[in-house]
Amino acid sequence: MNTKDRIISAAIKNFLNFGYEKTSLASIAEEVGIKKPSIYYHFKNKKELFNISLKNILESLEYNILKSTENCTSSKEMFESLFSTLLEFHIQLSVMIDKKHIKPVNIFASLFSTLDAEDYKNSINNYYNLLNNTIIHILSIGQKRNEIRIDIKKDSICEQIMAWFEGLLILSSLYSSFNFNIAKQEFLDNLWILIGKTKKAKTISLGTKW
Repeated sequence: MNTKDRIISAAIKNFLNFGYEKTSLASIAEEVGIKKPSIYYHFKNKKELFNISLKNILESLEYNILKSTENCTSSKEMFESLFSTLLEFHIQLSVMIDKKHIKPVNIFASLFSTLDAEDYKNSINNYYNLLNNTIIHILSIGQKRNEIRIDIKKDSICEQIMAWFEGLLILSSLYSSFNFNIAKQEFLDNLWILIGKTKKAKTISLGTKW
């Protein structure tokens, strides 16, 4: 990596680990192996570096979401690949910030602990819109292939799927006894019981299970 990319990589690690306020340009420079003034050659200030770091994270995450379902042969496989991709991405962020226990890191909780998320509303909305559209797309494909129930309300079920998965990420980052890998598989199994075209799914009420 060139110096600018190394600065961004170190910045992402520090912002995720310490939050915006507690991250200093001096510590980022020290990790990269340069002097603090050298950062200003590439970035105006810490805020600009944060903005570019966030953009870098979200673009990478969005790219992974788009690629995750390309080679899948069924809607069930698409869901498994999508959420495995999301999980792996968050785990890699956790590895980056040197977590002792390899668990997914919650991006927005880490980055916006001391910043007003309202300032980044568009970036956050773009990410969730992509995730929403991807899930709706999978649901539509599953219905066309007669793999997913046609009586479900896609918009409503999509929001609930997103909330369910995000809740698992938050629990994993806060609750030390929480095993995300087990929870993720149970999440996928339960999801398919609810939406899949199986005999079992017909006996379950979405209203009581979500």
